Amino acid sequence: MKQNEVIWKRAFEQPEGAYSPHTLRGYKADFSKFEGWCAKNAFSSLPTSPEIVAKYVNQLSQEFAASTVKHRIVAIRKVHRLVNLPDPTNFEIVDIAFRRARRKKLARPKQALGLNEDLRDQLIEACDNTTVGIRNKALISVGYDTLCRRSELVALRVEDIERRKSGARILVRRAKNDPFGTGRKAAISRRGLDLLDKWLSHAEIKNGPIFRPVYNGVICSRFLNPYTVTRILKQAAECAGTETSIVQQISSHSMRVGAAQDLILNGHNILMVMAAGGWRSINIVGRYVENVDLRIWD
Repeated sequence: MKQNEVIWKRAFEQPEGAYSPHTLRGYKADFSKFEGWCAKNAFSSLPTSPEIVAKYVNQLSQEFAASTVKHRIVAIRKVHRLVNLPDPTNFEIVDIAFRRARRKKLARPKQALGLNEDLRDQLIEACDNTTVGIRNKALISVGYDTLCRRSELVALRVEDIERRKSGARILVRRAKNDPFGTGRKAAISRRGLDLLDKWLSHAEIKNGPIFRPVYNGVICSRFLNPYTVTRILKQAAECAGTETSIVQQISSHSMRVGAAQDLILNGHNILMVMAAGGWRSINIVGRYVENVDLRIWD
């Protein structure tokens, strides 16, 4: 087992740079779980057989959602291909096991609470005028305006701001659905730009990362960690006196969801919303519409 582990982990040197680090970490973590399951049951993990994969899928389906099961299957396929072994997942027995898993756990995708305009304003008002508070006001406003995912938001750079009379546009260099870095231009409102300028002036930031960590009042020169965004939003919501049940539903994705919902409520068609948020599929935005109170019957 140890020798196999060395082989497949070394094999992941091949796709470095072709996939995001997050994707490669996911493959490794998922295959490690499969390897551990095989060791526990005295099965071979590399190479493995379609029958073993099917048994694994059947067991996973007892506990996990179909999306998790699919990720594990993909990881098994990827590792076998990387070490030039036959793909054990491309068989009918595995397809049937996966279809069974999908039918066993019927569930609608969970969606983050939409941080709409009113809630956004409450969170901004709850931020104080300390260095951290000034940064957080700008982050919340810009995050809502640009409909950025957390990884995109913390990767924004000063030199990519294009100022206009009504606000600004900023280049989002790379996105989850843009692996080759084509980028998109996102709009920043006048209010968002004012809060952003206040932060940049206060922090004396001239170039490089816009949103940076602050430790003991000292502003670091690196990018903010993406996982910090959710904590910032939840803390602001708590300071605003938001109900605990609502705070629990807020995540870093809430700004993207809420802004999309507000655009729809304000009469923008779904193609414009897709352009604003950089979506390639209408299905995701369509799910956001489901949770909007359109008041059709009023």
